[in-house]
Amino acid sequence: MFSSDLATLCAKLDPVRHAGELKKLQSCRRVEDLEWLAENEGGWLSEPRRGPRLKLVRHGTGTFLVVQYDDGWSTTISQAPFRKRR
Repeated sequence: MFSSDLATLCAKLDPVRHAGELKKLQSCRRVEDLEWLAENEGGWLSEPRRGPRLKLVRHGTGTFLVVQYDDGWSTTISQAPFRKRR
């Protein structure tokens, strides 16, 4: 379940342009790892730089979004719902 949700979240990222961001996301093994990424260092998946940067955002419903910030504007790149294992 988690691996297929993570694949959905990563599917729309460009494997070349977003290689570093994908590596961070794909290193997650459970929902709590994604929560940690979203809550630490502002949720930034991309290194500080000029131009577009990707950020992981957790919605209150349990959905995670990858958002691209560029020059003050944000665009949702991908999203996927995740459920914690009980």
